[in-house]
Amino acid sequence: MSLPLSPHSTPPPHRAAAASPDRVNWPPQSLVAQLTEPERIALLAAGSPVKFPDDGILVLQGDPGDGLYVLTDGMVKVTVAAESGTETMLAVRSRGDLIGEFAVLDGEPRTATARAVGAVSAIRISRARFTEFGQRYPAAQTTITKSLVAKMRAATERHAAERTCGARERVAQVLYELAEDYGEQAGDGAVVIPLLITQSELGELAGVAVSTTERVLGDLRKEGVIATRYRKIAIRDMSFLGALRFS
Repeated sequence: MSLPLSPHSTPPPHRAAAASPDRVNWPPQSLVAQLTEPERIALLAAGSPVKFPDDGILVLQGDPGDGLYVLTDGMVKVTVAAESGTETMLAVRSRGDLIGEFAVLDGEPRTATARAVGAVSAIRISRARFTEFGQRYPAAQTTITKSLVAKMRAATERHAAERTCGARERVAQVLYELAEDYGEQAGDGAVVIPLLITQSELGELAGVAVSTTERVLGDLRKEGVIATRYRKIAIRDMSFLGALRFS
């Protein structure tokens, strides 16, 4: 007998056919890439493959943390809503990242909502199976903890920069982080950020108005630092961008 959905629940994701995500070329900075091969295989085998359509909700702010997701393809936008209903974009996540691990680890309700941007594939792992994985691979738990700390450190630095750094430095920081975390080397030496991210979303991440973000990106294009195409950005000069950013 199936239970009715709560008012805050979302329909279950479509279950995908079994694939081989352990063969994926993971972004070097992602959590999954930092695991050893046995840890990676065990983590991916602990859950079931699922797919989400564009705008599908993986986790919803305030819901119980009964499981987490390992992203295997696509991009997810993480937002938090204030009591007034205003949403703030906190981060984007992509292949090799975990979604929903905070609530699974501390047993508290979800602190944010994670929504698919375009089609997303993932492995869903229940809290019980994730706990079992941690018991079998304690060293992997240390790696996961370091990944969590890195996320919180980046969020803290970005929040502090909103008070002390200019728009150009903050936009450069977001571009640099995305290129470092998810960038793919192009034939001409540029680093392409393979995420469907808009200028508005870049501005939200940097804490900068859309019009200002457009101006900064325009300046960086003229200077030859970046090249832009529809919802994709190529970094042509990572060294310059690294020197420009606030960190």
